[in-house]
Amino acid sequence: MHEPSCDGAGKDAAQSEVPAGAGNAWMAGTARFARDARGSTAIEYALIGSLIFLVAAGSIRIYVSRMGGVYNQISTAVEQGN
Repeated sequence: MHEPSCDGAGKDAAQSEVPAGAGNAWMAGTARFARDARGSTAIEYALIGSLIFLVAAGSIRIYVSRMGGVYNQISTAVEQGN
């Protein structure tokens, strides 16, 4: 898999000239940002990590809501046994 941030493409993109038609600093900054590939791997890992966290948190919430009744039944049975 080819990672653009590993071969120095981000350095060239960050130092390239302003494209034709970009008359003001905002458009030049936007164009430079769009071409810049540095940090893309970190962003990808952050997105994957957040997705894993959301799935884990959702699974735990579902588990707790379903198992609450089971633990209540166990607690009731133990109290009746005493």
